[in-house]
Amino acid sequence: MSILRQLRPMLFALTAMLPPLAAHADTTQPVLIIVDGSGSMWGKMEGDETAKFYGARDRLRERLAAAPAQSRIGLASFGHRRKGDCSDVEIVTPIEAGGAPATMAALDQLNPKGKGPLTAAVREGAKTIGPGASGHIILIHDNADNCGQDICSAAGDIAKSNPELRVHVVSLGLAKPEGERMQCLAATTKGLQFDASSQADVADALTQVFAAAGLDAAAALPAPAAAIAPAPPASAKGPPGLRLSASLSEDGGPIDAAISWRIAKDDAPADAVPLAERSNREINEALEPGQYEVAVVFGLIERRFDIEAGADGPTVKRVNLDGGRMEVTATANQQGDPLTAPVMTVASLAADGVSPASTLWLGREASASLTVPAGKYLVEVSDGLARARQTVEIAPGALQRTALILDTGRLELSATAVAGGPPLERILYLVFADDPSAPEGRREVARSTAPDAAFTLQAGTYYITARHGAGERREQVALSSGDVVKRTLVLDVGKLTVKPVLAQAVGQPTRALATRVYEAAGEKRLVGQSTAAQPVFVLSAGQYRVEAQVGMSNIRANRVVDLTAGGDVVADVKLESAAVTIEGVTGLSTQASMRDASGRVVWRSRAGDATEAMVAPGTYVLQIEGTGAPVEKSVSVRPGEALTVDMRGP
Repeated sequence: MSILRQLRPMLFALTAMLPPLAAHADTTQPVLIIVDGSGSMWGKMEGDETAKFYGARDRLRERLAAAPAQSRIGLASFGHRRKGDCSDVEIVTPIEAGGAPATMAALDQLNPKGKGPLTAAVREGAKTIGPGASGHIILIHDNADNCGQDICSAAGDIAKSNPELRVHVVSLGLAKPEGERMQCLAATTKGLQFDASSQADVADALTQVFAAAGLDAAAALPAPAAAIAPAPPASAKGPPGLRLSASLSEDGGPIDAAISWRIAKDDAPADAVPLAERSNREINEALEPGQYEVAVVFGLIERRFDIEAGADGPTVKRVNLDGGRMEVTATANQQGDPLTAPVMTVASLAADGVSPASTLWLGREASASLTVPAGKYLVEVSDGLARARQTVEIAPGALQRTALILDTGRLELSATAVAGGPPLERILYLVFADDPSAPEGRREVARSTAPDAAFTLQAGTYYITARHGAGERREQVALSSGDVVKRTLVLDVGKLTVKPVLAQAVGQPTRALATRVYEAAGEKRLVGQSTAAQPVFVLSAGQYRVEAQVGMSNIRANRVVDLTAGGDVVADVKLESAAVTIEGVTGLSTQASMRDASGRVVWRSRAGDATEAMVAPGTYVLQIEGTGAPVEKSVSVRPGEALTVDMRGP
């Protein structure tokens, strides 16, 4: 028998006397992550479309998933349970080895809503790690303490009671004054301080903080198989309810932007108050098991879903909104010049894919980025009188970019009386386009009386008419895309002012003066008329006959005037009259009249009228008609004369 065989029993005995080999020692330091649960965490950092809470949560999940399996991790929060409560601080999950999965599950349950007792949360975190113990606190927040506590005083107390406890601070989009207030916390406890202004900054900050806290898996030794943390207990699932996110297609990723959520009982009346209503990327509500109606609004998409909440923790579901994105830009021309006054309309198309069914969106912008239900749309952009349209089809989850070019030009008009003269005011401009179906083959497309008339038109040929009083000018204009055409129309007009004067007036006329202007040659058509005391006419250059008349009487006068382009003529028209007073007219049934030499009645009394006539100088036959035989007398009146005639005598 060999010596080894002889010694074997003794070796076994000695081995049995030795203490068992210790398991792999846990040398990691405790780490408590404190996440701001105040309502401001639903805000966004400048230039970022993701809520600060969602961004921080997702970046934390990435780091926690990569942390060493036996890392001693816990989670705390503040302001996440009650509104307006400065005592709302909670250690959500205790610090324990292998605590990363439970921490991630608890993160999903957080729903920021209250105030920001940040200082109280940091003090509570230090107590959780224990007096004199070393470790790390990772604080992620977006604001300074708004509960009246001094964070610098708390930092000093922690540095004395826990000199080996490091507090690392990741601030999200903090304003400069608040950032300066927070610097003392990391500086006093010898931690790291980061001011993040984007999601990329948050990711970089957490990478460095996790490495400093010993949570960098690449630098840690792998744990033995026996030390792998078990799955989190069932309680980590949380209470029953709905935890919902949304996507734009069946297999699409979650929407990373605010969505409007509304949850109501499936059998609730239409006017019932919803159980939950908020605007978040996700919604996470504790609800009794049962059937619920969930209304979702994102962009121009509105959907309703019937979802059942189970009894075993929250029901996690991603709803499909079946929509996509549409980006539309419109320019004036191929060079990309901007539109002046754009109006954009997006209308859904009917089943035939051609006819607009209803207007979905209308805006006064040259570009739009819209989230819409999947389907076909008619996009139309107008700028002044120019317009362009295009049919766009949106597939679920897709982004469709559309560029519209209106091929517009700008027409700017002015008018003068003569070439080189000053601009005229009160011009009526008319713009016509060719249209074979319109009368005379032209269709009016625009008009303006603006002093500086300007029109945005699609490239093409147009016919312009400028009118000022009786003056008119017509021209043809060709407009190309991107052009600015300025055209001054010379109307060759002048101004005629008429001053009717009642010479040797024996009294004021009881009827208004009427002034009429006729062409003196050709068709001798009426070109202007007025009842103003001193009317003004704007007329094309030429010769005119001006006539003034007192009401419908025979008191009238006329004269011929010559008007040149740019001229300013004042024409006095002298009206001569005489007054005739008739006596001996009695009774309401008696009526007086005057006839001129041609037998035309120039004046007739009416029942109740005074028997006084104003007529032009001349010879008249005065007649009284009543119950008896008519009485006549012949009278003559000179300019300015006032004559009294007694019809009772011979």
